[in-house]
Amino acid sequence: MKQSIHLALQSVGVFRHYCGYQHFILSVALAAKEPQRLQNIRKEIYIPVAEMCHTEVTNVEKNIRTVRDVMMRNDGASMLAKMTDNPFWKNKTPYPKEIIEIFAEYFENEAKDLI
Repeated sequence: MKQSIHLALQSVGVFRHYCGYQHFILSVALAAKEPQRLQNIRKEIYIPVAEMCHTEVTNVEKNIRTVRDVMMRNDGASMLAKMTDNPFWKNKTPYPKEIIEIFAEYFENEAKDLI
């Protein structure tokens, strides 16, 4: 799964040198494993990711927003529209939680193997 997500992120200009790269992938894996975690994303996803990466939760939040911003600058809206089969994303900047959910659902079977 990591390879599939890596290819998707790479296609919209998000590479491993971004601090949020690993945070994003771990967040997607946690959300895919237990989708209800998205209901309390800070407690159920961001805090565990911060602990796994030995950083502060505010860094996780900021770094995932950076991943989102880079993605959207590089035509990530088209990718999200394809992933969801919905053109809605072409005119909207999603919240990080929404991108995590889209990736988790799209790569669900593969994501469960990461954590």
